Amino acid sequence: DGYGMFQYYLQVVPTQFRFLNGTVIDTFQYSVTEHTRHVEPGSNRGLPGLFFFYEVSALHVEFEEYRRGWTHFFTGVCAAVGGAFTVMGMVDRRLFEW
Repeated sequence: DGYGMFQYYLQVVPTQFRFLNGTVIDTFQYSVTEHTRHVEPGSNRGLPGLFFFYEVSALHVEFEEYRRGWTHFFTGVCAAVGGAFTVMGMVDRRLFEW
């Protein structure tokens, strides 16, 4: 009863990281999927064994670190204050309309 088919699918994606200080790191991201199946001898459902399938992605992933300016921060603060003001106005209208 020790017959089995063990399949491992390995996917590799080239990746590049760029940091604010100019450092660039070239590396890879890995993904592994495993599939195990019991195989009866003579069943024509496959051969018992260990199988590896290796695939390198055609895509290249790049992560770049950057800073946003103070205008982006100021716009976000204005949006939060405006949203809070609008919600409080709706709550006030509901409470004192009755």
